[in-house]
Amino acid sequence: MIRVTIIDDERIIKSVSDLEEQDIRMAWAQENEKSPGHCIFSKNGEIFEIADKDNVFELLVRATLNHLDLNGVKRGYCKNEALFPELKRLGFTEKDGVCEVDIATFFKPCCSHK
Repeated sequence: MIRVTIIDDERIIKSVSDLEEQDIRMAWAQENEKSPGHCIFSKNGEIFEIADKDNVFELLVRATLNHLDLNGVKRGYCKNEALFPELKRLGFTEKDGVCEVDIATFFKPCCSHK
């Protein structure tokens, strides 16, 4: 089973990323002794990079948006155009060079059962 941990220790984050941003976080996927990927993001909702080594892109985005939602962030967004195709597949929309999503809408069920 893959587990995702949110890491805020900048020393650990900088060991896998060259970003010089402030207040960055990392969603770190872990399965046994290996990591199938990670997502680097800011605490204000910007997704900077996603390293997907084993088909965990959606899992990382969901974990990231869930963490942001629990911390009161309303919008997730990304300016890294290389990630746009996969983010759009998950429901993000692109406008003026930014791919974004309303986090509350992202987690709403797609339909209701009566």
